[in-house]
Amino acid sequence: MRRPVLLVAGLAAVTLAAPASALALSLDEAIALARKSNPEFAIARAQAEGAKARKAEAEAARWPSLTVSGESGQGSLDLGGFFGIGKADVSPRGAQVELRAPLFTGGAVSAAIAAARAEQSAAEQSVSAAAAGLETRVAEAYVGVQAAERLLDLARLGDRQAAEILRQARLRFEKGEIARTDVDQATAHQAEARADLARATGEVARARAHFHAVVGVAPETLEPAQPAAPVAASLDDALAQAERTSPQVRAAADHLRAAEAGVRLAEAERLPSIALAASGSTVEDKFFPGYKADGYTVGVQGRWTLFAGGAINARVAQARSALRAARAASEAARANVREGVVSAWSDLEAARLMLTASRDRATAAAAALDSVGNEVRVGQKATLDLLNAERDRIAADAAVILGEGRVVTAASRLNGLVRGG
Repeated sequence: MRRPVLLVAGLAAVTLAAPASALALSLDEAIALARKSNPEFAIARAQAEGAKARKAEAEAARWPSLTVSGESGQGSLDLGGFFGIGKADVSPRGAQVELRAPLFTGGAVSAAIAAARAEQSAAEQSVSAAAAGLETRVAEAYVGVQAAERLLDLARLGDRQAAEILRQARLRFEKGEIARTDVDQATAHQAEARADLARATGEVARARAHFHAVVGVAPETLEPAQPAAPVAASLDDALAQAERTSPQVRAAADHLRAAEAGVRLAEAERLPSIALAASGSTVEDKFFPGYKADGYTVGVQGRWTLFAGGAINARVAQARSALRAARAASEAARANVREGVVSAWSDLEAARLMLTASRDRATAAAAALDSVGNEVRVGQKATLDLLNAERDRIAADAAVILGEGRVVTAASRLNGLVRGG
């Protein structure tokens, strides 16, 4: 007897031509659920919202500001007869309004706005990258559950076959047709089949738990997953598209623009700043009973730091070093995405070829099973040959399941690298 094929359930895959229930969860629906509940994706969205708020704060600096302040109270004042005033009750009150409008900031405000806008764009690209990564993880978890459940069915079938092999071996041994060694081999075969069944059962539990962690709901009935539509007609097209639209590349470019604005912001500290200021105030009983004063001022205020002990130069140097790092990071992002696209494209091509070969193998195994069945019926081969042929067919079906899963996950990873979520 041939050694039974080990049923491996550890690789993500899809089920074979299983009819979908009307209430079955689709892969797109699973992705939508994950976007609502996945904490990592929620973090990315929250960071994008924070970046948007920082951009609004930076843009507010170019507009005038209006502040109002005031005070009111009750007290007692004793001037000891000075100014002819003795002890008296006072009600000090005061109010002030100030309007301040920036006229010149040395480019600091525009640089801060440019940096904030670039960081907001980078944060939005990070959300797209997080969505793409999440879609790939959901696809892997989705087809992983389907593969584990289908391979569990195959493991159960293998266990039943192993029991039949042992039963047939014992009958033939009792009739003196085979040696004791054949029975021992059948016994070992059944023990191995039981171990395969135990591993497949555990893999189903692990796959379901992983699906729940990623998607946020338990997997009940899942529709058959289909590979994503091709993102490009060729590898060169995929590389060109990734260069333009990859979230990782675009986020790195945004960080570079923010770093360039950061240098301008730091250098603006060397220049003066000028603002238009207008204020009005009213004061009553502030210094002694009956005192009252109203006034207003309109003018220009300026500020220029001539010496800061090297602090400004240090901040400029720090901003320039951050710019150099951002340039290197941008180049690294393009190189990493290019490498990832080439790898994902190759994986997808290999997965498709392997799937085609696996389907051919399954077709051949099914034909061989039919032929062996005919030979067994006419007495040319033993029942064990039929069971071995059935195990070969099961192994071929498992290979198809694994191959379909590789195609789905490879296509999802390629899409995420090229165009994001």
